[in-house]
Amino acid sequence: MKSKTLRGWYAVHRWTSLICTINLLLLCVTGLLLIFHHEIDDLLGQGHQSAAVAAGTPRPTLQQLVDKTLAANPGTAMKSLSFFGEDGDHFVGVRIGPPGVASLREGTSVFYNADSGDKHALGGDETFTGFILKLHVNLFLGFPGQLFIGVVGLVFVLSMVSGIVLYGPFMRKLAFGLVRFGRQWRIVQADLHNLSAIAVMVWALVVGLTGAFLSLSPLIIGVWQKTELADLIRTLPAAAPAALIAPDRAVQVAAEAVPGKDLAYVFYPGSEYATARHYMVVLRGHTELEKRVFNIAVVDAETGALADRRGMPWYMQVLLLSAPFHFGDYAGMPLKILWALFTVLTTLATVTGLIIWMKRSRNAVRQIDAAEAAIAGAALKEQA
Repeated sequence: MKSKTLRGWYAVHRWTSLICTINLLLLCVTGLLLIFHHEIDDLLGQGHQSAAVAAGTPRPTLQQLVDKTLAANPGTAMKSLSFFGEDGDHFVGVRIGPPGVASLREGTSVFYNADSGDKHALGGDETFTGFILKLHVNLFLGFPGQLFIGVVGLVFVLSMVSGIVLYGPFMRKLAFGLVRFGRQWRIVQADLHNLSAIAVMVWALVVGLTGAFLSLSPLIIGVWQKTELADLIRTLPAAAPAALIAPDRAVQVAAEAVPGKDLAYVFYPGSEYATARHYMVVLRGHTELEKRVFNIAVVDAETGALADRRGMPWYMQVLLLSAPFHFGDYAGMPLKILWALFTVLTTLATVTGLIIWMKRSRNAVRQIDAAEAAIAGAALKEQA
């Protein structure tokens, strides 16, 4: 590689690394906590565990949970149902909001034990890890903060790519991964920086790209709404139903249309992810990765007939699959530990890189001061 090209790549690596350093450290710390969010929630008593349900207890219908929620919150309308849980505990989230408002953000959720119908006190945003997730995703700045984090992710990816380009020329005369202990501390720091960075190279690129992609989720979902959902609205009857069938009936129709799947969501007619007339029933697979692969059954909310059945477009599937790869929560505790180790190595590479730059900057300042002092001394001698 020519020296001019090498200097160019070095400048790219230095400045992209410096630009994202502080935010990257924050993302590493919060990301490390989020890897173990289930375990932290359980430790703090903020998980979704519930009391055992006595044998023979009748399971409440979805309509009963909806009626209970609306009765306790007069003046609201149904927006959606969400289904979650593991290890035998199953919960239903009932989302309500102002009548006539399509946005799901304009509302609140009430959670129930799906087996007993008992109200469940905690929602995701009220937990410690829910707080950490907001900090990690958007710095509590909403969509602008989310876009900013996405830009940081892209800058980080560019920093990693430039670091990979530089690693070969700088280490061509040394053994791969060598740390020269016993040399000057600055050399040891540089070797530790290079080693930790190259060790997490592939992982960091995956996490950086998936994180940047996830930060664009509102825009990607907007594209889906403007294309796939708009196509449904154009091709299916749009008249609002005279009366709604129970969501239990819509779920039954969807399960028959897409067998062997679990429930994920039921979006009510008039909400932002459904048409004005239809339930949008979203189903998913059983394994950790298949849980992010969604199928949609569109059910007429007045007649109960299956109106359409679709999969998600490729860009939505990529978005949904980015989350488990980003947080490492699709293969149990061993993968979580590996993700945590890579996060620690990324933090080490970031810290050592910052220390190297700071020391180099101080050395440069001292060299400039010495040169100016020498020039001033020479001028005084000439005057004398």
